[in-house]
Amino acid sequence: MLAALVLVAAGSPAATAQGGDQPPAPGTERRAEQHSVTLLTGDRVVTGAEGRRVVRIVPAEGRSDLTFSTYRKEGHQYVVPSDAGTRIAAGVLDEKLFDVTELVRSGFDDAHRATLPLLVTFSGETGPAALENAPGATVGRSLASIDGVAVAADKSSVNRLWTGITTDDARALAGGLEKVWLDARYHAALDQSVPQIGAPEVWDSGYTGEGTTIAVLDSGVDESHPDLAGRQLAQRNFSQSPTIDDRHGHGTHVASIALGSGAASDGTYTGVAHGAEYLDGKVLNDDGNGLLSGIIAGMEWASAERGADIVNMSITSYNAPGVQPMEEAVNTLSADHGTLFVVAAGNEGPGPASIRSPGSARAALTVGAVNDDDELARFSSRGPLPSRRTLKPDLTAPGVAIMAALSSDAPGGDPGEENYSLRSGTSMATPHVAGTAALALQQHPDFSHDQLKRLLTGSTVPSAGLTVFQQGSGRVDAARAATQPLLPGSEEIDFGVQRWPHAGEEPARRTLSYTNMTDSDVTVEFRAEARGPDGEPAPGGLFTTSAPRLTVPAGETAAVTVLGDVTAVDAPGYYTGTIVADTGESTVRTPVAVYREQESYDLTLRHLGADGEPTTHHRTEIVDVDSGEVYSPEGANGTATVRLPVGEYVLHSNITGRTGEPPNEYLLAYPHLTFDGAQTVTLDARRAEPVRVSPPNPEATAVFGEVQYVRTDVDMDIPFGVVTYGGPLDRIHTAHLGPRLSRDQLRSLVNTQWTASSGDEFYGLAWYRYGQVPTGFTRDVGRRDVAKVRVRYGAPEEGVAHAAGAAPSPHGTAGRQGGSTLVDISVPATRTEFYNSGEGTVDWNRYLHMEEVGSPLPLPLGHLYAPPRQYQPPRQYRESFNHAVFSPVLPRTSQPDRWVVRDGNTITIDAPLFGDGAGNWGRSATVPSAYTRLFQGRVLIGQEDDPGRGTFTVPPDEADYRLTTEARRVPAFGLSTRVAATWTFRSARTDEPTRLPLSTVRYFAPLDDRGTAPAGVPFLVPVALQKQASPRLSPAHRLSAEVSYDSGESWSSARVIGNSLLVLRHPEDADTVSLRVSAADADGNTVEETIIDAYRLR
Repeated sequence: MLAALVLVAAGSPAATAQGGDQPPAPGTERRAEQHSVTLLTGDRVVTGAEGRRVVRIVPAEGRSDLTFSTYRKEGHQYVVPSDAGTRIAAGVLDEKLFDVTELVRSGFDDAHRATLPLLVTFSGETGPAALENAPGATVGRSLASIDGVAVAADKSSVNRLWTGITTDDARALAGGLEKVWLDARYHAALDQSVPQIGAPEVWDSGYTGEGTTIAVLDSGVDESHPDLAGRQLAQRNFSQSPTIDDRHGHGTHVASIALGSGAASDGTYTGVAHGAEYLDGKVLNDDGNGLLSGIIAGMEWASAERGADIVNMSITSYNAPGVQPMEEAVNTLSADHGTLFVVAAGNEGPGPASIRSPGSARAALTVGAVNDDDELARFSSRGPLPSRRTLKPDLTAPGVAIMAALSSDAPGGDPGEENYSLRSGTSMATPHVAGTAALALQQHPDFSHDQLKRLLTGSTVPSAGLTVFQQGSGRVDAARAATQPLLPGSEEIDFGVQRWPHAGEEPARRTLSYTNMTDSDVTVEFRAEARGPDGEPAPGGLFTTSAPRLTVPAGETAAVTVLGDVTAVDAPGYYTGTIVADTGESTVRTPVAVYREQESYDLTLRHLGADGEPTTHHRTEIVDVDSGEVYSPEGANGTATVRLPVGEYVLHSNITGRTGEPPNEYLLAYPHLTFDGAQTVTLDARRAEPVRVSPPNPEATAVFGEVQYVRTDVDMDIPFGVVTYGGPLDRIHTAHLGPRLSRDQLRSLVNTQWTASSGDEFYGLAWYRYGQVPTGFTRDVGRRDVAKVRVRYGAPEEGVAHAAGAAPSPHGTAGRQGGSTLVDISVPATRTEFYNSGEGTVDWNRYLHMEEVGSPLPLPLGHLYAPPRQYQPPRQYRESFNHAVFSPVLPRTSQPDRWVVRDGNTITIDAPLFGDGAGNWGRSATVPSAYTRLFQGRVLIGQEDDPGRGTFTVPPDEADYRLTTEARRVPAFGLSTRVAATWTFRSARTDEPTRLPLSTVRYFAPLDDRGTAPAGVPFLVPVALQKQASPRLSPAHRLSAEVSYDSGESWSSARVIGNSLLVLRHPEDADTVSLRVSAADADGNTVEETIIDAYRLR
């Protein structure tokens, strides 16, 4: 998947490795369709469900002339203001501060948190004093290990904080501030497993971990549990939960694996180091989440204050390039206080490069998971680290179906086990290693943290067929560690990247030493185990030693040279293996790796501004078309060099001018760069030409302008481009560099939007082009070049703000929509809108956005979308939005897998339940309760707690199905407060995505803008059936109806004429009318809809 960049101008949590303000507790709230997120800059972003799509950007006061870049990386959506982008590139701002996907996932959106949690690090001696006068900033914990503090930034004034911490230098912060990070959320990631690693044999030798201290930084530890009673040295709460109790259960489970006595099971579930004492640092709240600052504070307490020997951290979060704050804390505390941090690798497998932070820290002993047969768990995170500099994980341990202590304050428990529960994850593997480290430390009390790490990684048992990026050196073995005669001088050997070309290249060399811990000489024979990039055994000669054997005198150290010779192999990629030193009775294992670079060269980029001088005011991305890898080169004085494999690339750069208010933006597109040798590309802003579009009304003001492009022949995530919200359009300049592409390789878009007459007129003017990005663009649009659309907007809600928008999309296709802005509308209202057809290339997708008013942080409530439509100039149209009755609508679409579809044996349901009377489909952003259920006959296939959504696997044979869904809306809507629908149909396995035979009932009640009808009179409601994805309406084959005047408390039959007309008599004293309609089509498929409070009476 290719990441991409769009510039827009305006007018983590971490989880347990088990798989202030709190995020919503499970079950208290259904998935929101939209979220509002306030950024550090004060700008507000409205996103779609899960924070993956940008719906709207609302600049903070005084920031309407800035630009924003929107892009995706690894499935996360980022929105970066232009005055933050260069600071991210300079390393003084954490990119996660602008990761709206992570902000939503972490519960940092505006619905759940009034402050933005930050972590600020300092340079020099200024320290927290640099924040003394920062408005809206509450300084919290001081974190000495990273020279930083936690800060809670009030979202209502965070834009003033941003002004206070920035300077005129676009690549720096105010004096004394080194970097601002997101105070991200981290999540919590024995009867067979303990013998599996040989612990009982160590106990028999007299070692139980006695005299050692293990700190368990987790969700708390239940000290009243029989397995953990009497050995707790201290406890402290660093979480956002009010008590120290383990109400999640993760921490108690983890602690008992490491050091539980097994008292509640007569020794069956005894932990690895049952003689050790422990510290209980509660760093995760009762939902298993913890803030970065709280976890680092817990690390400092355990290591620097309490002097823990070993710290168990079954905690993970997203791993970004560079050294993150928690990784820095691991490295610093390890070096300064000799603490061994044993950390979960994460549960993001089976893909490569999935190690989570802080397991990516260099000093961490990072643990993957295996099952009881020493087979790698599918979920266990794999290496390498993105930096290609560190081998991870270090080793593995049992982590599948581990029975351990259950907190008395936590839910759950395994059947028949009152005091124990079964869990899986690298969380469970990690304490096996922490306990083993305690056993080894009791045996070697003078060992440093680094020596413990080398002892454990050197004495493992390998799992067959795995690479070191999957298992490190192998599965931990306490018995081998206890009897190991030699201590390796390194836990790994990483030869790094061996650059192309390789002919005549000398082998890389590293020294590997061994210390003899016995009173007799030890001789070892060396052998190398190696695997290639495909995981298969590599040819001999890749990894060798300078001598076939080595004798290490008693109590002394001897060394051998290890050679890595990439000329022994042909294919590029990672080669990994193990140097095995075999004594005849034991083996010492040292992982080794080298990257054999494919044919690669240096690409040099020169960035020149509009004045022809070098500029650093740019954001440039290079995307490998085949692999999707993204490179973001930075360099001094506008010149950057990046090493690239030969291949095809998309090169994109946005250069911002250094003068003007606002400055010009220069989009330089090189969509097809063939890279087959060292070369220099000059990205010269002077080659770009301005975009000039004139609407029919010369008084109209531009509110949105965009140029974007996308490679359509590869899997691109979002387009590249530049966008402006307000300001003159000709500030955008564009240029196509390099060869022109074919029509089916590239699509570009020029998209402009305007308002006039105080917002009562709207103009949407857009054009698609194929094969190239326009170098400048000029259009004078006349009255006969646009269609006139009179749109009536209803107002059935109370206390709700409305804004309308329209986005272009390629005509007649399912291609991605262009961008848009939202224009506020005071409903009820009629607005005149004008749209062009882009010379036959454009469909328009109109929508209405609704959000709460009266709150300092407006929250999205819902939205309505019209099916895409091409308007034909100079025709005139009349349309409506937001008029009752609100009910399920599955309208026309060009997307074959939209709405309710079967593909093979999978039925995917995406049924919007709150479309309006005109057939625009709609959703509520948040629903208090909802469900979707699929039955085969009377058998429940599955259920989801989402409104009209679900994915279910079904048997292949043809069968009868029943789909039922229901959702309640928040009180602000007033109408269609509860909507339920049930469909029946027959279905069998399909060979391709196929729409299922569902229809919806359409209601054409003659209501006013408020959704009101007269009381005390007869009333006719025309109805029709609409098959999903079809524009056609038809009478039902049969139809019956019921009506309720007390919001569904009681029902009575309604008269039906011709299966298409409901005849009602409204009482004088009712407030609303509810409808229940059952219908069937000619093929016997049925639908039943219940609309509570469908419309009002007056």
